[in-house]
Amino acid sequence: MELELQSWMYAFVRAGAFLLVLPVFSAASVPVIVRIALAAMIGFLAAPGLQPVAALPGFFSSLGRLLTEAFIGLALGFTARLVFGAFEVGGQLISAELGLNMSSVLNPISTAPTQAPGMMLFLLATVLMFTLDLHHWLLAGFIKSYEVLPVGGARLHEAVLEHVVKQTGNMFVIAIQMAAPIMAVSFVVILVFSVLGRAVPQMNVFSESFALRIAAGLVVFALTMPLIAEHMINALRRMPEDVLKVAQWLGAT
Repeated sequence: MELELQSWMYAFVRAGAFLLVLPVFSAASVPVIVRIALAAMIGFLAAPGLQPVAALPGFFSSLGRLLTEAFIGLALGFTARLVFGAFEVGGQLISAELGLNMSSVLNPISTAPTQAPGMMLFLLATVLMFTLDLHHWLLAGFIKSYEVLPVGGARLHEAVLEHVVKQTGNMFVIAIQMAAPIMAVSFVVILVFSVLGRAVPQMNVFSESFALRIAAGLVVFALTMPLIAEHMINALRRMPEDVLKVAQWLGAT
C-alpha cells in the first residue's frame, strides 16, 4: 500500500508539473483546483502501470526525487508549449506587417494583451488540437514517458538541449511560413508606394499606404487561412512525438 501511494505521488507530481506549462490547460482562466484534479486523475490512472519504486531513506532524498519528477514534467510540458509559441510568434509577425501592433485585445487564455491576429491563431490552434483528438495523443505520449523514463531515472543529456534549440528554431520557421504571404503583400504595397512617392513627391506615402496595407493584408490573411491551418496541423501532430523524444533522451544512459 505504501509503494502504491508513493507511485501515485510521483505520477501526480510529474503530471501536475506537465499541466502547469501545457498550453490551454495552463491558462489563467483554468482554475487551479481543476488542474490539481486532472493531475490527480492522471496520476491515479498511471500509478498501477509504474515500475515498483524502492523507498529512499531520508526526507531530502525523497524530496530530491519529487523535484526530479517535477523537472521532468516541466520539460515535457515546455516541449509542447514551444509548438504554440510558434503560433503566437506568427500572430505577432502578421500584426507587425498589418500595422496592428497598437490595437491589442485581452487574451482570455493568458489574461495578457495581444493582437487580434495572434489571438485568432491561438484559438484556431486550440480548436484544431481538440477537434483532431490530439490532446488524447498528447496524454498517451505522457503516459508512455513512464516506460522510457522511469521514476527517478532522469539524466540531463546534451541531446535534450540540442532538441530544445532545434525546436526553438523550428518555432520561428513555422511562424514565418504562416506569415509569409502577408509579409510578401505588405512588401509589394510598400514597394509600389515607394515608387509612387518618387514619382509624386507631394504624396504622403506612409498615410496613403497604411490603409491599403491593412486591407490587402486582411484579404490575404483570410484567403491563406486554410494554408495556415495546415501548418498548424502538421506542427500539432508532431507534438506527442516530440514530448516522447524528450522523455527518451532524459532517460538515456
